[in-house]
Amino acid sequence: MAISEQQLINRLVPTFLRVRQTDFYRVIQRTVMLTFPFVLIGSFSQIIQLTLLTKTGFLASIFHLSTWVPYYKYLHYPFDSLTDLTLNSVAIIAAFGAAKYYAKIYHRDDQLAGLTGAIALLLVAYDYSDQGQGSFNPVLIGTNGLTSAIIIGMIVGVFFRLLGKSTDTPRQSHTTQILDRTFASLLPMTLSFLLAVGAGLAINWLMLLDYSEQTLEQLQKIAMTSHSVGLMFGVAALSLIMEILGFAGPFQQRILANTPSMTTNLNYALSHHSAYHVPYPYTAHTLYEAFGTFGGTGMLLALIIAIIISSHNHNYHVVARWSLVPALFNSNGPMMTGLPILYNLIYAVPFVLAPLINMAVAALAIWLHWLPPMVYPVPLGTPGPLIAFIGTNGNWMALVIGMLDLAISVLIYLPFMHLAEATLHAAHEEILRSEMTGNEN
Repeated sequence: MAISEQQLINRLVPTFLRVRQTDFYRVIQRTVMLTFPFVLIGSFSQIIQLTLLTKTGFLASIFHLSTWVPYYKYLHYPFDSLTDLTLNSVAIIAAFGAAKYYAKIYHRDDQLAGLTGAIALLLVAYDYSDQGQGSFNPVLIGTNGLTSAIIIGMIVGVFFRLLGKSTDTPRQSHTTQILDRTFASLLPMTLSFLLAVGAGLAINWLMLLDYSEQTLEQLQKIAMTSHSVGLMFGVAALSLIMEILGFAGPFQQRILANTPSMTTNLNYALSHHSAYHVPYPYTAHTLYEAFGTFGGTGMLLALIIAIIISSHNHNYHVVARWSLVPALFNSNGPMMTGLPILYNLIYAVPFVLAPLINMAVAALAIWLHWLPPMVYPVPLGTPGPLIAFIGTNGNWMALVIGMLDLAISVLIYLPFMHLAEATLHAAHEEILRSEMTGNEN
């Protein structure tokens, strides 16, 4: 007998509800949502950078802004700093939040725990230099460092739980009370800093981050140059899985430009005045970049549309409305942290499945010669639905296939969104029952 969507949701909700009620998940969810406003502001700043204040940006190219806007070449400076201090520093906020919320659950000093977590992350991320002028590794303090930041914050929280003292008494602003809090937390703070310094030295001496980045770059190059469709789909799936777990995947960064296959395809199209029979029709450029990343990695523009047309959750609608513009310009950060999608088991399947199906649909259309592969370069910050259209020199079928992919992705996300809403509703009812039971007692 077939099981209806509602029956399946009713069976799965208790499992996901138990996961949500664990201290570990509560800390992660609160921490990720704490980063949301910073990611949202940083995403808008980055979009302005790429589309308006870069000469080769999408809107800057259309309106030729560099030729008539006064002081155009200086306007990007404030947005550079705003982006760097939000998106490229968001892991510091995550380390603060993870340590704070973990300590707060066990009635320890959450303020000092949070500050300790943030400083511990900076100690781990510190780049030691022979010239004596160290800096911080951007991989660990930016959006790609969220997972490591949460782990560091959790470890700090555990130290405060095991070695700190309870703060059940009301906090006072008197210096005596502040000194008592300080000395009660001095031991976990000291151990956290010592461990962080040791971890930072090990990372620098063993060059762990350098090797991991080189491995990802090499994997991307192999996928881009092997011309194996299966390998390209496999690397795309790996990138999607790694991103929903908070790591940087091989295809997360901008896909390598001017690869031999891309150059060969472009030269063929220019010399033959057609891109239908290019030597390498199935590449990360022609499939993943053109059809698999609407709204950023994971096709999150489709989830936004699903929320707008079908969700009954007010918070979902608020996050979706604020995330719509960034998603149109392929920035998925607000949805990843505001809903949140990060570390969310419910959305893991559509996050990976939707882009892969879109790529398969596009590959089939290219194989049937319904549309040519994307071979022409597109401006920075081009909206996702227009990438294939511009990259095929204005082929309308590319736009149609793109809209078809978007519609398919909406259908994929809808049942999982309903499951997530049902889980939230069940969690809310559980809280109400607990409050009523407490009042009765």
